[in-house]
Amino acid sequence: MSKLIFTGYGVDIVKKNDGYYIRYDDGTVAMFEKESKITFDDAMKDQKSEADAYEVIIATQFRERRRRPQL
Repeated sequence: MSKLIFTGYGVDIVKKNDGYYIRYDDGTVAMFEKESKITFDDAMKDQKSEADAYEVIIATQFRERRRRPQL
């Protein structure tokens, strides 16, 4: 079961049974929705401001893409 807990700054934060997830547009020309697992602290930071949301996206991409953010 999943529950949308936040939407704004170009991201959605979803709470699922096994943790928190961030959803955002990861596409360049065409929209591609990306969903990545994040920590509770990242989920709280993401809701503070657009700059914080951007930092969480970059950190998630850095972690998942072998230390190379896409944005």
